Amino acid sequence: MDIEITGLSKSYKKVRALDSVELTLRPGIHGLLGPNGAGKTTLMCILATILYPDVGTICWGDTLDWSKPNGIKERIGYLPQQFGMYRNLTVREALCDVALFKNIPRAEEAQAVARALEATHLTEFAVRRVGQLSGGMLRRLGIAQAILGGPKLLILDEPSVGLDPMERIQLRKLLREASDGERIILLSSHIVGDIESLCDTVTVMEKGHVLSSGDLAKVRDAAAGHVIEEFMDERTLRETERTHSVINFMSSGDGFLVRYLADDGDVGPRAVPTLEDSYTWIIRRGAGQ
Repeated sequence: MDIEITGLSKSYKKVRALDSVELTLRPGIHGLLGPNGAGKTTLMCILATILYPDVGTICWGDTLDWSKPNGIKERIGYLPQQFGMYRNLTVREALCDVALFKNIPRAEEAQAVARALEATHLTEFAVRRVGQLSGGMLRRLGIAQAILGGPKLLILDEPSVGLDPMERIQLRKLLREASDGERIILLSSHIVGDIESLCDTVTVMEKGHVLSSGDLAKVRDAAAGHVIEEFMDERTLRETERTHSVINFMSSGDGFLVRYLADDGDVGPRAVPTLEDSYTWIIRRGAGQ
């Protein structure tokens, strides 16, 4: 079932965090991209029933809506950006507490906890206390408690923060395996590569507005014809940085291979855009409107 978000707005005093957001979340993995302050975390907190919108509606199929949160809570798994648990509990005890909050039957609790531990590679650390976990392991515990019980809506706010490269690869594998054709997985990340490698659909937000949303290929192609990649020396690179949006550059021989956004009239070899290219293009275009 799809989740339909209609006219969603939320303000904190004079700050408009969300402004008439319209969005459809379909089964699969949906990525949220945007700079700090774009409204991503506010949207996730509303979906997680932690915050309430000022106006707007959220409906999940024909029978579930966010005006009656009790029916929603038991279907949600949520990993906040800032995550912590009681330091003196063991990893297994912490997950058993979460199982209680999620109303997982006691007869199913041990098996559900074991599955979450195995999926996040924490089985061998099940008796370690939370306060003794490294930052990366604590993040894995956060993911474990979010997926506990197999929620139909999984909300992950910057799930790869603190994970090393191998752990990020394992996270991608875990989320792909969790995407079963029925579950909706919503994740935000500042690591565009995670979104590009994982997500079926992508939404770009800025200042509470949705600037672009759709299939990954559609959003990734937004900058088609607007990305130049060329070799230049350091002096030319510095000049280009002053006049254009340089997306990336890497040392190559006695110069640099530079990718930047083209202005009208620029001459140069156009490159096939990546999601990072198009994200930068969408934000730049949105700022100019």
